[in-house]
Amino acid sequence: MKTPFKLLTLGIAGACLLTAGIPDSLASAEPSSANAPVQAVPISAAVQQDAVKVSAKPVQEKTDLYSADLSIPVIEGLKDKKYQDQLNDILERHAMKDLELLKKQAENDAADAKKSGYEFRPYEVTVTYKVKAGGGTADAGLFSIAVTTYTYTGGAHGLPRTDTYNVLNQDTAKRIELKDLFGADYKQTIDKHIKDEIAKHPDDYFKDGFEGIDDTQSFYIHQGSAVIVFGPYEIAPYAAGMPEFTIPLPNQAQTPGGRTQKLIVNGSELSTVDAAVYTDAKGTVTVPLRIVAEALGYELKWNAEQQAVELHKGAQWTVVRTGKDEYVINKMAPVSLGIAPAINSEGKMYVPLAFFSDILKADVKSEAGTITIR
Repeated sequence: MKTPFKLLTLGIAGACLLTAGIPDSLASAEPSSANAPVQAVPISAAVQQDAVKVSAKPVQEKTDLYSADLSIPVIEGLKDKKYQDQLNDILERHAMKDLELLKKQAENDAADAKKSGYEFRPYEVTVTYKVKAGGGTADAGLFSIAVTTYTYTGGAHGLPRTDTYNVLNQDTAKRIELKDLFGADYKQTIDKHIKDEIAKHPDDYFKDGFEGIDDTQSFYIHQGSAVIVFGPYEIAPYAAGMPEFTIPLPNQAQTPGGRTQKLIVNGSELSTVDAAVYTDAKGTVTVPLRIVAEALGYELKWNAEQQAVELHKGAQWTVVRTGKDEYVINKMAPVSLGIAPAINSEGKMYVPLAFFSDILKADVKSEAGTITIR
């Protein structure tokens, strides 16, 4: 779309510059149904005791042609110091390159204005940032930051751009990609979510403006969700700002340190292949719903339309819904357990271990790497 003012072409999205890849050791979850949707593949994220810290390196300049107010993020506390240094170098180089491009364009356009006899308005560039994940011990296994560069090059208004950096904070750090969060079918999953959201308010977006995310789609991670970010004019008018779409992530699961936990239900040890146990970065233990519930004598029914599983055993009845931290006991008010059920690439639903003790009232014990449920 043609814009009513000059645009300054600046930088390359930061998410594209870091070394790609995430380990293949990604966790799993279940309804045992042939048409059960593949919701996501969780990140393997180790627990870290200290939060990543970010401070600002200020750069301020002002002339008759331009003004600059840059707060360049400087990251400390990543486990991989080499990666940290490279990332800090990228952040600074991006900001300074944007400044140099703006200065050069301001000089050229000011000269053109003088020759042509029209008024030249001084250009502006600002850089700000927000840490989205990794600033506290609860999410210390990953780090996510959004850097916003705003430029004004004449006309009615300026133009913001957001670059995002998502890092798996391990001894060997790696860039997190959307496919690592949502699996091989991540585009279909995300595109459907965005189209559904746009359909709720179609007048706020360009007609047929969204055709799907691309391979370098900008996003950040925040409070257990991936937030998909679009620039001005990409899919909506300027008045809409930078549209964002929040999509809950599946359970981010891993046993810290690679420790394997045994799962024993009613005296029988379940296979670690069929019933892997995971602990996320917050320390929440999750287990596969169907295999454990059936071993306890429950009948399960998968509701594809509601993305829910109903459990029956005698007079006991409960329902769990994908992505909803709302656990119902015999049709009473829902109970929150602090984490929602999630389905992985194998179609397995995982629930917190507390579901069996707090909702199903089973006897649950965890000690010495062994979880026992009766």
